[in-house]
Amino acid sequence: MNEENLTTRQRFEKELGQISFQELQKFFAKGMMIMVSDQLPIIDVAMSLHDDDVQQIQQWIDDEQVVRAHDEHAKEWVVSRTEFNAVTVAPWVLVQEIHNEE
Repeated sequence: MNEENLTTRQRFEKELGQISFQELQKFFAKGMMIMVSDQLPIIDVAMSLHDDDVQQIQQWIDDEQVVRAHDEHAKEWVVSRTEFNAVTVAPWVLVQEIHNEE
């Protein structure tokens, strides 16, 4: 499929990728990193942000399923060398921890 023929959802799906916290630190430092709960499909959250669905986003915030990353998160991620699935919805970077089952 041609790039310009992709829907917004398809574009987000294509851009979704795995990344380490080390690579995300500059976004964290700027306050642009948003954590998405494992209970939510990250692409659905990206679409709601893109579409400015304030009511849905507020519900997720109220339910603590979407939260801005904070210092305590960062400390844990540095120690555990956390990897994420991430997608950008400018200016935000949405991240979801990858849990390796060992």
